[in-house]
Amino acid sequence: MAGIRALQKRAAKLEKADMPTPSPFVQWFGSFDAWVEREVLPGVESGALDQRDMINVVAALRRWERGGTWALARY
Repeated sequence: MAGIRALQKRAAKLEKADMPTPSPFVQWFGSFDAWVEREVLPGVESGALDQRDMINVVAALRRWERGGTWALARY
């Protein structure tokens, strides 16, 4: 019986390790879109962030988000 429990623990550990690493946006804001809504849009509207630059920044980060770049990051 102890062998089965040990095997179950090892399987659970392997399954957890195989899960993709969530991006910082998901960890901090719940989703990438929530970050854009809460941080980027108000910053652009207030003039604190440049609209043209942020379009490019958000597009690049969204590609990273979709492509799984964060799963490779070690932060």
